[in-house]
Amino acid sequence: MIGRTISHYQVIEKLGAGGMGDIYKAQDARLHRMVAIKVLTNASAGDSDRRRRFIQEAQAASGLNHPNIITIYDIVSEDNSEYMVMELVSGKTLADLIPPGGVGVARTLQYSTQMADALRAAHAAGIVHRDLKPGNVMVTDSGLVKILDFGLAKINVAAELTEETQTLEAAPLTVEGSILGTVAYMSPEQAQGKKVDARSDIFSFGVVMYEMLTGTKAFSGDSAITTLTAILRDEVKPIAELVPDVPPEVVEIITLALRKDPKERWQSTQVMYTVLAAQKAKFDSGAFSNPGFVPPLGRPPSQAPTWQPPRDSSQAPTPVAAPPPPPARTRGRRSKWIWVAIGLSFAYWRMCSPAKNVRVTPRGVEIPGLSIDTSPAPAAPNPPHAPVAEKKAPGILTNQSIIEMVGEDVPAAVIIGHIRASNTKFDLSTPEIIKLSKADVPAAVIDAMRSPAAPGKPAAPAPPMLAVTPAPAVRTVPVVGGVPFEITLVEDVPNDPAAGLPLRFQAAKDYQVDGVVVIAKGAAVTGEVVLPAGKKNILRRGARPMFRLTAVDAVDGTKLKVKAAPGRSSDKNERNVEPPGHRGKDSLAPAGSTYLAYFDGDQTVAVKK
Repeated sequence: MIGRTISHYQVIEKLGAGGMGDIYKAQDARLHRMVAIKVLTNASAGDSDRRRRFIQEAQAASGLNHPNIITIYDIVSEDNSEYMVMELVSGKTLADLIPPGGVGVARTLQYSTQMADALRAAHAAGIVHRDLKPGNVMVTDSGLVKILDFGLAKINVAAELTEETQTLEAAPLTVEGSILGTVAYMSPEQAQGKKVDARSDIFSFGVVMYEMLTGTKAFSGDSAITTLTAILRDEVKPIAELVPDVPPEVVEIITLALRKDPKERWQSTQVMYTVLAAQKAKFDSGAFSNPGFVPPLGRPPSQAPTWQPPRDSSQAPTPVAAPPPPPARTRGRRSKWIWVAIGLSFAYWRMCSPAKNVRVTPRGVEIPGLSIDTSPAPAAPNPPHAPVAEKKAPGILTNQSIIEMVGEDVPAAVIIGHIRASNTKFDLSTPEIIKLSKADVPAAVIDAMRSPAAPGKPAAPAPPMLAVTPAPAVRTVPVVGGVPFEITLVEDVPNDPAAGLPLRFQAAKDYQVDGVVVIAKGAAVTGEVVLPAGKKNILRRGARPMFRLTAVDAVDGTKLKVKAAPGRSSDKNERNVEPPGHRGKDSLAPAGSTYLAYFDGDQTVAVKK
């Protein structure tokens, strides 16, 4: 093959071998670029099913235009052989990059966020990978992730099956009853030959994330059969026992992906990507000590996104419904400095001249020898013989003019000086005080409005008034359904709990939305034990006790509906009481066990501004 020209591609060197054929580096003579060519082996080319799968891979991957999925350029049929031309990716596979002990939390989030982004694009196009593993994930020197071999379950003709490199085949790709995929990374439904969907990729993705984080395979055995048995029967070793100081949110993301039952896993890579991207942004900012999950986008996961994820996966996704920015002040900064000049000039002339020589007008302040104009632009001169508009009496201020000066960031000292010079009797009725308070008028300014006489001069006693406490301003904060937050168990759960046994939890951290706490640390969370009647696991054992959640206390005193399982559907509200990795004999779950609660539908909380 080396030195041969296929169409307009000149083969330069061999890069490696895959399950379907060999891979070569070649030069595109027309576009003057380097490419990779996968060649279907002669043995495979004579098999119509293998040829169909080879073409299917090219068609599936070529339909996905995504930065984290390898790009297919062309497919060539020549001399009774098939050639797939794709982009040449320089880098190493995850299988080569993962050391003993794992790659760490930062790189796990960096790589997995890009992988989730690629998977959600593939799943949205109706494509399930079926063979996601570290060997099929390439990482460039710049940290860009590329998923390879999309739409293909690799087929090996081998005398011996091993858990790391071999792929099982029993039937065509889409037929229920086939067992396809690399053994150590199969989902339970793959291992049982059942029909698979996108949630099978989510399980395999969880296995890859576990291996990235710990450096250890999630499921392994002495043979392919024992590995399959472990996938069907065993729970993974708790991450905390292998790697210390992993944020609980990251552990929970992987734990949910590794659920045996597809209905208990993440139901969508769209949601999984959103949570991973938020956790990556949080970790990169050094804010993992801050409370709670960063909420995902304010829309249902099933709704088509109205934003495009950033090409640079280190950036967090941009929310669809971000809070509106404060209104722009085109003249704020300019007016602020003008009023500072007014205040300084006013203070100087107050000391040097009688007060009667200082005039406050709608256009500004007039002082002997100095006039400062604060209007936006000079008015056009009146034409000859035009009537001159009557000027307002100097020194007249109103509540509205005070609010306008505060809105333009005029210093309080300047406003108070105006008040004392004007000798205006302001309307300080209860509604007006509330209006002034809502406009953020400082208390010192309101006091000056009540007693406008300058310091040192006796002021007329103000009429007695009832003390008015302005009503606190509040705003409504949306809480997105399906978003998780961490909770801890308050009391031990006995080994044989009765159905309906009340359970008490509390929020492990403050949960914030847009920087505002909506669920305070220690807030009460209620739940109860559920015993699924007659439900058995895959080994025919009795089902373990489950629990459901009902409500959590919000900061405004309301109770928000919560549930124990992810997703936006209210009927998914059960999870195992026994925490993963717990081996205690004294209780089914000890006090202090951590779980994730999920908001049950979109809700709102009233918080102070």
